[in-house]
Amino acid sequence: MIKSAIREIIIPATASDRNSSNTTDPTSLKTSGVSGAVQQSVSQQAKPMEISVLFVDDEPALLDIGKTYLEREAGVTVTTTQSAAEGLDLLKTTSFDAIVSDYQMPVMNGLAFLKEVRLRSPSLPFIVFTGKGREDVVIEALNSGADQYIQKGGEPKSQYAELGHKIRRAVQQRRAEAALRRKHAILKAILAASPNGIAYVRNRTFQWVNDSLAIMLGYERDDLKGLHLEKLYENTRVYQEIGNRIQKDLKEKGKSTIITRFKHKGGFSIDTEIHIAPLDAGNLHFGHMILMNDISRKIAAAKDVARPAGLPHLELTPVIEVSPGGKIMYYNDAAIAAMVQYGSNGTLEEFFPLDLPEILMRMDEKGVGSIYRDVMIGTVLFREHITLSPQFRIARISAVQIP
Repeated sequence: MIKSAIREIIIPATASDRNSSNTTDPTSLKTSGVSGAVQQSVSQQAKPMEISVLFVDDEPALLDIGKTYLEREAGVTVTTTQSAAEGLDLLKTTSFDAIVSDYQMPVMNGLAFLKEVRLRSPSLPFIVFTGKGREDVVIEALNSGADQYIQKGGEPKSQYAELGHKIRRAVQQRRAEAALRRKHAILKAILAASPNGIAYVRNRTFQWVNDSLAIMLGYERDDLKGLHLEKLYENTRVYQEIGNRIQKDLKEKGKSTIITRFKHKGGFSIDTEIHIAPLDAGNLHFGHMILMNDISRKIAAAKDVARPAGLPHLELTPVIEVSPGGKIMYYNDAAIAAMVQYGSNGTLEEFFPLDLPEILMRMDEKGVGSIYRDVMIGTVLFREHITLSPQFRIARISAVQIP
């Protein structure tokens, strides 16, 4: 769910955006997504959009004509005023979805009015509607923050139809942007509050992390930003093997889940379970979201709970203990190291022989001695010694690499 929400906000809509390298925050807005949101809003419009318009012009006759034509569109209401000063007073007490203003007006012209509006409402749609057609006026209007510029003249019906269309489009654009900003704020709060470690990684470098991930690794958030993942591994070989496995998973499955060991800033190691998913499946270089859990305590707890006295643990070789139902109850550091070094899918179940369910069904049989199986972990062959303990309800798998 988190991944899809993030994708919806930050995946760019064009190839040029995909090739951009300046994305550093998974909660940053991409305005390229706004046009798509507007299109969706138009196509899915179930009822007339409610739009309130402030129409400012010093000619009463034009105000009456404009109000008549614009209000023919269902959902549109038009408030008229004959001066920019009156318009500013109305804005103090009334909320509008868009403003349409003439350019040539006494005392305060349309551009001066626009600049005053922008000081108070930077995003309120503003359309300059005037008979003044000079190019320099058009440029100044757009540079001052006007959304559209329409020149008066021509057949009224088509002219006001065009004006109404531009008003609707400008309002839809602003509402789509506001919706994205709200979604951005919600997503940012979710990511920040999550107890899971969450990070945005690009080119194997942290671009953004939440507080939970920084705490897991013993860093401040700002210290992790820009840090290459290799610095968290014990050596380059393990880093490369894990990276290759993740890339293989992403290409074949579209996601990857792996157990690996990271170096804590305090100098010790922590065991982590990591879920990785690309933000854009068609372009893995765009970056990935990572969800990370520290499973060190879980492993330690398993060691304390599931340590039957009758089954000595050989900590130098991989050891895994399984319940009659096939659930892993304990695994030692050597099992994790072998899985990381040789495994192909990042799970300890690679140590399970194919007939493990049948073996576990013999848990209560008398006289079941040692069971041996050969299992391939990646490309490496292990000889496994399986011992069933009815007393402790545990099957112990001890694996030794065969040269």
